[in-house]
Amino acid sequence: MKAKILSGKEYQKTNFNEIKNEITQIVKKHKKRPGITFICCLGHLPLMKYTLDIHKEASNKLGFKTIIEIFSPKATEQDLFEVVDKHNNNDSVHAIVLFQPVPKHINALSIIERINRKKEVECFHPENIMETLIKGLKGSLYPMCLPIALMELFKISDIKIETGQQFTFVADRDFLSNAFRSLILRTASSLVVPSDCVMTIVDSEHKQLMKICEKADYLIIVSEKPGFFKPKSLKPNMCIVDVYSNLVNEIPHKTNPDMKVPIIKGGVDTDLVKKLPVNFAPCPGGLMPILLPILFKNVLKAFKLNVSIK
Repeated sequence: MKAKILSGKEYQKTNFNEIKNEITQIVKKHKKRPGITFICCLGHLPLMKYTLDIHKEASNKLGFKTIIEIFSPKATEQDLFEVVDKHNNNDSVHAIVLFQPVPKHINALSIIERINRKKEVECFHPENIMETLIKGLKGSLYPMCLPIALMELFKISDIKIETGQQFTFVADRDFLSNAFRSLILRTASSLVVPSDCVMTIVDSEHKQLMKICEKADYLIIVSEKPGFFKPKSLKPNMCIVDVYSNLVNEIPHKTNPDMKVPIIKGGVDTDLVKKLPVNFAPCPGGLMPILLPILFKNVLKAFKLNVSIK
């Protein structure tokens, strides 16, 4: 029995159409356009240029006013503070997104904290995180994208969480030791796992990793090591979600050799897991297409809050 592949592509298509139609109506009725600024350091991580292109292309096609601020890997925190301040004070910008990860010499949390919390639509701002933890996803200013995306993935895939089931999050050490990454991972995991289920967060280098994972009903893999997770056996009908995108190669485009096409892999050995009797959301194609519409819906919400449109 082979794996059932969980895809977010249809979800993205449907929700993108809804967002585009709503923006068209907003512009027609109110003569205003929702605006978003993407702040990105390019050069320290090859994948980042492709991530930026995906966001920029989607934002423009949906009808957002899109502003791109690009920095070199040598940019200082002060450089980023200045551009954040500029867009905090720009009334035509309703959302500010800082691409992660930033270069190691920059404290991502400091930059996020500098963003006006009403424009920080990923729910990474400390005040937004605190509000989410207190009020829950539905009561927060902006729902955190990762847990909402996981919930939506389960919903569209007809996967029902049952009492007592085991959620295991497997993450690289940097996701556990880095203050910002750890904060996001632990917050997101606590939000997606029901109170009547069991949750475990495990280092991807744990000596008993495979033994722990064999007991899981839900496995969420967050790793910068492409294809490292090679399970020999998992619970039948369990669910495994590959979250983190890694660039493993760039190949020439078939019709335009001057253009490069990225080859992306997650932390899961896709070919191996596809042979197991599980539910599998691969990377790319599984969870990632769901995350973008959720982010842009938060941008729309920020716009409505800013201009008092319901």
